[in-house]
Amino acid sequence: MNGKRLIEFAATHGIPAMYEFSFLVRDGGLMSYGPSPEDAFRRAAAYIDRIFKGAKPADLPAEQPTRYYFTVNLKRRRR
Repeated sequence: MNGKRLIEFAATHGIPAMYEFSFLVRDGGLMSYGPSPEDAFRRAAAYIDRIFKGAKPADLPAEQPTRYYFTVNLKRRRR
């Protein structure tokens, strides 16, 4: 994954970059806004469970995330 390279490039050139996942902020990114991957995996597991119990995949409703997280790296400094 080129996430660290992207973070370093943005920091070196003073570009305020926003990412989708909070783990990129923990790796040094400035901020992120997006759904929780853990919640998405949990919802996927619920879908799989329903399919294994006999539900037709075409009959299952499409779901979108209901919670989004905004994460800011307060330790990040401009170089």
